[in-house]
Amino acid sequence: MLRGVIISPDRQLREGLEKRIAESGQIVLVKSFDHYLRADELEGVCRAHAPHAVFLDLVTNPEKMSLAVQIQRLFPGTHPVALDHEPDPARLMRLMQAGIREMLFLPFPAHLYLEAMDRLVSTVRETPQHRENTDLIFGFIPAKAGSGCSMVATNTAGALAKTLSGKVLLVDLDLNCGLSRFLLKLTGPFSARDALERAGDLDDSFWTDLVCHSAGLDVLASGGIQKPYHFMEGAIRHLIEFASKRYKAVCFDLSGAFEDFSIELLPECRKILLVVEPDLPSVYLAREKLHFLRNMDLEDRVSVVLNRWRREACLTIADIESALGLPVEHTIADAPAAVYRAMLNGAPVEAATDLGRELAGLALRLAEARNAKDPTPKRRMVEYFSVLPARYSLFK
Repeated sequence: MLRGVIISPDRQLREGLEKRIAESGQIVLVKSFDHYLRADELEGVCRAHAPHAVFLDLVTNPEKMSLAVQIQRLFPGTHPVALDHEPDPARLMRLMQAGIREMLFLPFPAHLYLEAMDRLVSTVRETPQHRENTDLIFGFIPAKAGSGCSMVATNTAGALAKTLSGKVLLVDLDLNCGLSRFLLKLTGPFSARDALERAGDLDDSFWTDLVCHSAGLDVLASGGIQKPYHFMEGAIRHLIEFASKRYKAVCFDLSGAFEDFSIELLPECRKILLVVEPDLPSVYLAREKLHFLRNMDLEDRVSVVLNRWRREACLTIADIESALGLPVEHTIADAPAAVYRAMLNGAPVEAATDLGRELAGLALRLAEARNAKDPTPKRRMVEYFSVLPARYSLFK
């Protein structure tokens, strides 16, 4: 059975078609909107519900024909169907030029409606839908508290949204000490904890209330400090499943404490970004966390991000790589002034700054991860003599 969505501010068109769909039984009506959707909202609906047909009112606002064009471009197998009060030759010509092949008119006579549905079924069979949940799931872990992981995660997510030209979700799972709410000056009443508590019952209506919007991102921020809470088993997987249908990428800002939900999440991540600073305590704790991730058989997904890097640091990049047994894949300069300005503005780091360009570069590498074949890491000489490459590192 076909799935359909109606978008029409015109009550007569909308309710007339809803009645005809209910009588015919050929279509499952998954959503009916009494207002036009923004382009990103329409994209989210199509990703979430994979409708075969979007019935679009082009009478109330003919300029919304751009939505029909977007549907066909982004979602082959989802077909726009124009709604009108009566045939208009001039409008019909514009619809044909936009690639819309089906039109329905009030009062939606049964025989004409059924003929249109038969043609739609044939078209759907010829162009089957291809829907994939995004595999761009990223986890950011601080080597230690204060490593700047939240700054890196928040700004990388914002840069990803620009790189992918689509919706990106940032989830702050540092539930008691998360900084996303502060960094982006968010004021929504809900938090990531609420999403995990209701993970099994998430729907689009509740989700709209849950997320905050900032700098082109949807954000599930952390809330206030609360007692530890044991979420239901599989809560994080429900959250990932729900979000991956609606976003081009999902970034999780983690506490690094390896809570139960974090351990459940990490195997779902395409990349795990371990954020390290060039100082001994940070590198020591990074090595401990890397050892834990090795035991989870996740080392091949770990990318080391060296934050607040400066040439005069006591530890060189070679020192850090030797200690961790992994290469530093990306460096982010120490730029406190740029970070401070961003925090005051409640916005991402300015794209024109050196720091902004470095974060954009990191986002680009993550976006390209979908098609890139994971390289086999080049082994260091010491690895041929020891199972534990860190044995000959800074830490004895």
